Amino acid sequence: MLSALVLWCAAWLAPPLVADALAFGTTPGLADKAPQSHAPGGLAIPDSVLGGDRSLPDDDDEGAPPDDSPTVTGPLPTVHYDFSELPPPVAAMRARIIEAARTGDIEALRPVIALSSPPPLFSALGDSDPIDVLKAGSGDDAGREVLAILLDVLDAGYVIRNEGTPQARYVWPYFAEFPPSALTPRQLVELYRVLTAGDFDEMRSAGSYEFYRLELAADGRWLLFMVGE
Repeated sequence: MLSALVLWCAAWLAPPLVADALAFGTTPGLADKAPQSHAPGGLAIPDSVLGGDRSLPDDDDEGAPPDDSPTVTGPLPTVHYDFSELPPPVAAMRARIIEAARTGDIEALRPVIALSSPPPLFSALGDSDPIDVLKAGSGDDAGREVLAILLDVLDAGYVIRNEGTPQARYVWPYFAEFPPSALTPRQLVELYRVLTAGDFDEMRSAGSYEFYRLELAADGRWLLFMVGE
C-alpha cells in the first residue's frame, strides 16, 4: 500500500519526462534518443514502430515525373511545309510516290523504285525484294497499311539536311530529325497522325525517333523509306 502511494506521488511531482518513463516502465533519458509520434489521446509511440522516417515529401518533388529526356542542345532544323519550294526533281519524285501509294496496290511502287539508282533502302539489310520488305512491315498482307503510312509521312512537313550542298537531303517527316523532348504541342498533334501516343512514349524514353522516314536526294533520287533512327 505504501509503495503504491509513493509511486502515485512521484507521478504528480516528477517532470513530464520522468512521468512518461514511469508510465511505460522505461528508464528516464531514453525518450529523447528516439523520435516519437503521438497517437490520439496523447499516447507516445516510437517512430521505429511505425516504420522509420515518415516525413512528408517536399512540394517541389511531389507528383513530379522523372525527367529522363535528353537535353536539347544546338539549333533545331527549320521545318518546311510549302511543297512548292521543293526543287523540281524532288517535287516530281514525291508526286510519283504519292500517286503510286494512292492506288492501293503496292506493286505500283515498283516502277517508281526503279527510277533511282542505286535503289532506295527499305531495310538495314538492303538485299531483299523491296515490295516483299514493305509487305512484311505492313499490318495487312497486301501492304496497304504501309502505303497509308507512306502517304502520311509525305504529307508532313520536311527538313533539309546539308542544305545548299550537293549532298542535300530532303527528309520526311520533319520530326524524324527532332529530339522527342523538343516537340511542341502543335507538333505532337502532327506526329500523332503518323504514329500512336504509345509508340511515341517508347521513342521519348529512347530519346530518338524510331519510325518510318523517307529521304530524297536533291537530284530527285529516292534514297530510303525505312524504320530506324
